[in-house]
Amino acid sequence: MEKPFCIKLVATQMKKLSEDVIILSNNENSPVESPEEHPEDVELLTFVQVYEELCKFIRMLGKIFEFVEKDVREKIDLLKELHSSNPDGYKTIITMVYSEKSMDKKEKESGAIAILHLNRALEFIVEFMYASVAASNDDSIPKICKECYDGTLAKHHPWIIRTAVKVAVYTLPSRDKMLEYIRGDHLDESLIRGHIDDVVSHGKLVHARINTIYTVHELHKIA
Repeated sequence: MEKPFCIKLVATQMKKLSEDVIILSNNENSPVESPEEHPEDVELLTFVQVYEELCKFIRMLGKIFEFVEKDVREKIDLLKELHSSNPDGYKTIITMVYSEKSMDKKEKESGAIAILHLNRALEFIVEFMYASVAASNDDSIPKICKECYDGTLAKHHPWIIRTAVKVAVYTLPSRDKMLEYIRGDHLDESLIRGHIDDVVSHGKLVHARINTIYTVHELHKIA
């Protein structure tokens, strides 16, 4: 039986991702010399573990978001499979980038594309979590979600998906139901706020770090 969503676990793992600075030495997986081409790294499996929990949060948003959860789950499974088949090559985001540069991977087999999509979604998820907790029960969750979406994922989506999201936000649970799900049986709202603050602050650092890696290696337009 699957364990319920744990915001404390997300906060702990996100903090680990942002604080465990991995600088690769110059080797076959990191043939770079200048500091500009050597950004801080992100451990791939920990990033995947964060998303294992976030998948549960996405599922909570309702049946109309099932396609999002399915897409995220497929990318998580791909990354786990790639890491299992090549642990050294997929130890971190940077080693993944160098491992795949020498391969002719199809889109559905590309770890770099999977990470790109997950990192874009991460920006939306942390913004939406934070805005939902900062709001009151009188505030409109559909409006909050739409504003967070417009400021993050919308710029990467075609018109048809943006239109579908406009409808989907009106199926979201109420704020108190969302907090009840996030809180579970053990946390009061003040502790939730503390954990979500950690998720947001460290999540933004992780998002920015991956963005820097993709900028250095010119990967933002691969998908």
